Amino acid sequence: MSEKKLLVLGASGATGQQLVKQALERNHTVTALVRDPNKISTEHELLSIPLSQVRDPNKISTQHERLSVEKCDVFDKSQLQPHVDKSDAVLSCLGFPIRRGGVVPEFLEVVKNVSECMLEAGKRRAVFLHSWYTNPESHSKIRGLILRNFFIKYVIGSNLAGMRLAEQYLESTDHLDFTTIHPAHLLNGPVTDQEIRTNDTDNCIPDCRQDINRADVARYMLDVIDDETSFRKFRAIGVGSS
Repeated sequence: MSEKKLLVLGASGATGQQLVKQALERNHTVTALVRDPNKISTEHELLSIPLSQVRDPNKISTQHERLSVEKCDVFDKSQLQPHVDKSDAVLSCLGFPIRRGGVVPEFLEVVKNVSECMLEAGKRRAVFLHSWYTNPESHSKIRGLILRNFFIKYVIGSNLAGMRLAEQYLESTDHLDFTTIHPAHLLNGPVTDQEIRTNDTDNCIPDCRQDINRADVARYMLDVIDDETSFRKFRAIGVGSS
């Protein structure tokens, strides 16, 4: 893949930090958008060192020749637009707190803002991180009554519903080459060389492990940037077998 200027939303989160780290290792230029720049740092191998865990905060630097950490309210298009203008692709790892009942609206709001900014800038490529089971039609494939009847419905249901609205909006666009990446439960293990399995129809991979390392999700998000077969796809990913 050619070197690109990548715009990463949610860069201070656990998956976002992996995405930034691996993008820099692949020689991309990265603009990392965060609400609090102090939550991300770039000491070579460790991109994130919480200030509370170091003796001398002045040694924690966010300076890197190919990294710019910018404070940005992604819900404000006037703040987001200049960053989209300068980027080749937008990658979002944004997540939002679980709510009881209803729909988490932020997923749709962010997707709309990104979409409108990309239309204004004449840019097309965007990758969004979602989850297995955002499409209710996939719920019949969920293994386990507790997972299907309680956890999906009452714990993360509002997030899944919010992601689903964002996906329906993306499907209505004609100016974006988007991919939504749908992993299962996220773990904090290291990046591996495991084969990433995919499914573009079921919104899950029923015979796959129900967890995956965030680092491998970040790896795959970078892998598909130039993959035209992933354009305008809602792609479930996973590793191994159940």
